Amino acid sequence: MDRFSNLDGSNPLVRKIAGECPHCVRHTTLRCTLHERLDGSGLSREDLHVVRHLLTLRCDWCKKDSTYLRLLTKEQRESSNEVFRTIDLVQVWPAMTPRELDPDAPEGVRDVFSEAALAEAAGAYRLAGIGYRATVEQIVKEQGASGNSLFERITGLTSLGVSQEIVDAFHEARIVGNDAAHDALAYSPEELSDVADLITEAVLVLYVQPAQRARMAAQRAARHAAAKQGTI
Repeated sequence: MDRFSNLDGSNPLVRKIAGECPHCVRHTTLRCTLHERLDGSGLSREDLHVVRHLLTLRCDWCKKDSTYLRLLTKEQRESSNEVFRTIDLVQVWPAMTPRELDPDAPEGVRDVFSEAALAEAAGAYRLAGIGYRATVEQIVKEQGASGNSLFERITGLTSLGVSQEIVDAFHEARIVGNDAAHDALAYSPEELSDVADLITEAVLVLYVQPAQRARMAAQRAARHAAAKQGTI
């Protein structure tokens, strides 16, 4: 669990924690202002070693509060010291809003990305990893790359004028998706967020910016034509 650093221990109250505020979306520090154990947590036989707390963090930048469900486990070390380790942090408020791609992206790409983003927002990180890999596969298909495998098709994008930076980003998404599908490996929320951001940046370069330039060129042409008509 590494969504926020320095969150281990029995009680992080008043501690400053580094992370991204869900309100202002800045990577800053947040102060723990509330940490309360939920009634009945960790008492059942099946749930003996996992304790749940309601945790509130206040952003040092925007001063807004965000609320999380913190799951922690108590480990016994050889020195007889108890070690409390955070195993999950679920955002409760504000509600996580699934990502969306720009409307200038192809509809098929946006649809697949949206499904992956829904999985990410729900905390289904294996499914999100598979979904973001599928998004890359859809983009590669839209770009017209050829090859017998996704690896070959992604690598072949360079011959179509796609930058090596985007090719490398797509390979990262491919690896994450393969690990999730074949080895049931769940990457951390930060790692999935990085993959989603890489895809979003690639879509910006491949689709959004060319569409913006085309619209601006069309507007200039229309103004030019109107000016010519006005001089006749």
